[in-house]
Amino acid sequence: MASTYRKRKGVAYDTWHNCSNCSNWPTSDYVERDTKPTSGERCNECMAKEKAGTCS
Repeated sequence: MASTYRKRKGVAYDTWHNCSNCSNWPTSDYVERDTKPTSGERCNECMAKEKAGTCS
């Protein structure tokens, strides 16, 4: 299953999230894409959830 990536809109927000159960998952005013971002940072919490198999 392909991941959906989200980050908040705005210059100050460059962290991409891909786990909807992340405590920082954007629910409003966000940019979304279906492919892995090539710029910006990945969320540490999302990466930890992926590694633990708890990302949803």
